[in-house]
Amino acid sequence: MSRKPYSWLVVVGMISLCIGLSGCGKNVDTVAESTVPIEIGEHVMYGSYQGEPVEWRVLDKKDGEILLLSEYGLDAQPFDTSGKSRVDWKDSTIRKWLNDDFYNSAFSEKEKENIVESKSEGFEEYNTSMNLTGGGKPYAYLEREIEDKVFLLSNTELCAYFSEDPYPGCYSDPYAHKELLCYPTAYAKQQLETRYQTETCGWWLCNHVYEDDSVELVSAYGQGSGTSRENIKANTKSIAVRPAMWVTWQSDMEMVEANQQVE
Repeated sequence: MSRKPYSWLVVVGMISLCIGLSGCGKNVDTVAESTVPIEIGEHVMYGSYQGEPVEWRVLDKKDGEILLLSEYGLDAQPFDTSGKSRVDWKDSTIRKWLNDDFYNSAFSEKEKENIVESKSEGFEEYNTSMNLTGGGKPYAYLEREIEDKVFLLSNTELCAYFSEDPYPGCYSDPYAHKELLCYPTAYAKQQLETRYQTETCGWWLCNHVYEDDSVELVSAYGQGSGTSRENIKANTKSIAVRPAMWVTWQSDMEMVEANQQVE
């Protein structure tokens, strides 16, 4: 009889411990995500570039980290200046610029500590197969399969994070998509060599199409990879840069309301 109260206390204690630590049966990723008090699509301020604070959009979150994409085109930089006819992301000068010049000028030493080195194989389910005998690899859109602090999105990441109904090659059509529109900052606007009949700007993606020398980008009109790029060269400064990066969530990050510029 004297053991019953003790057994009851043990059961209560175990239940309390389970609830306090993990929610008793919740998926580990769900628990990890719940520790980040920000939702996908919300905005934060982090770092500064050319004297202006940088606004970022949250594209994804996982295990206490958030994937950020700059809300605006921050600068106009060539994808590559080597003069080679074809240069992949890993060898491009824009990759070096993002992880050197931009990284060191935009973030303090404390802010750099929270930026996570990452790589991505993209989303196979949103890629288009070049294999006519049954699908699978090789895929049409190449990915960023190398670790970086700061990077550009790939075509399949564009589908995964922007499309409400993603499917393979979802932005391969020549049509304009409102959700892909991007505005340049005042500084970036001054750097752009070509101005279009719109306030928006084109922005680089991270890689070439399979067996194609054209560089992936989103046009100033919100067109994805179906856009003709015969006149777009890798060394042009007519396309803006929207950096992306994974950052460890910090409780003192400044959250802001999204500026609804697109009507």
